Amino acid sequence: MTKTVNLSENISIKTIIALTKNGDEIVLEENGEPIAKILPIEKPREQKERIAGLGKDTMWMSDDFDDELPDEFWGFNKGL
Repeated sequence: MTKTVNLSENISIKTIIALTKNGDEIVLEENGEPIAKILPIEKPREQKERIAGLGKDTMWMSDDFDDELPDEFWGFNKGL
């Protein structure tokens, strides 16, 4: 949630930091004009442990995958 704080208000930096710890974005404004934004730092997501074998049998590869491609594929022997 975004909260706006006017610099003419007597608000402490500790209060502003407490708001950002709650996940709020703080917009500082002076004379009705926004001049700065204070954003909370996003915490990195916890990485889940990978489990081997979950995708087993969901893919296949043709038997000729590693075979050399024919010359026609590369455009050789065209009208020569």
